[in-house]
Amino acid sequence: MRKKLLFFVNPNAGHAEIRGSLMEVLQIFTVGGYDVTVHPTTGPRDLTRCIAANGERYDLIVCTGGDGTLNEAVSGLMQLKNRPPLGYIPGGTCNDVASTLELSHDPITAAQDIVHGREFALDIGSFGENDWFTYVAAFGAFTGVAYETPQEDKRILGRMAYFLAGVRALGEIKPIRMRVICEGQTVEADVLDGLVCSTTSVGGFKTRPTLPISLNDGKSEVILIRNIKNLADFSAVTTALMKSDFQNDYFITYQTDKVRFEFDSPVAWTLDGEYGGDRKAVDIANHQRAVRMLVPR
Repeated sequence: MRKKLLFFVNPNAGHAEIRGSLMEVLQIFTVGGYDVTVHPTTGPRDLTRCIAANGERYDLIVCTGGDGTLNEAVSGLMQLKNRPPLGYIPGGTCNDVASTLELSHDPITAAQDIVHGREFALDIGSFGENDWFTYVAAFGAFTGVAYETPQEDKRILGRMAYFLAGVRALGEIKPIRMRVICEGQTVEADVLDGLVCSTTSVGGFKTRPTLPISLNDGKSEVILIRNIKNLADFSAVTTALMKSDFQNDYFITYQTDKVRFEFDSPVAWTLDGEYGGDRKAVDIANHQRAVRMLVPR
């Protein structure tokens, strides 16, 4: 008996390599035993709404696009009681989740890996009651980098676009007064940036292989960068970031399944590199092995 596959295509993500390979990808799915329904995404959250309404009718859901597209797919799946597995064909600029899972950026190879691959249960983060993220929730000086960088710059410069936009943002740095409640402790501090993540790549830049980050251990990594007061501090923090060395006085770190942030005034967040709204307080939790993704064997 043939299985049913719902295939979402985002034609505007990154380099959109899928355009020239679409028919071959569909053939791979069909030969692999699936009856394929293709759904071109029509606008923001269209993918999320469609999965939430129809996802349980399918044996497999596949999406192609950038990290934002993957976030929309996961956000739809998290609204289902019975979640089908998820296949992902990377098509955006940096693809942090794809990098961590070692997914192929070639649509043909990625489609073959989906058909012949194995399931990997992935932790998913909840941001408040109704929002979700697959790899990072962030606020602070570089929060706007991903969603404020022009798409054309991303296509031409790739990963460096994020870095260059971040450098431009340095002239506008203002520390944020915040309270973090985690593991029974409350810490109040002035910080420049905050990350809650569970991948080895953020913004296209990979961490050290020895950093104890797992995608399905039920824990998220919380990394807060304290306020930088002078050029010496900036140099030290930059060096520590390049080495992924967070065990010093410039950082506040936790490994936890839930954390709460409180601010004196609303602060802008990004979820998986896309604008996530302004929050004065937010609870973030890790939902262990909540989504099954198909990865290469």
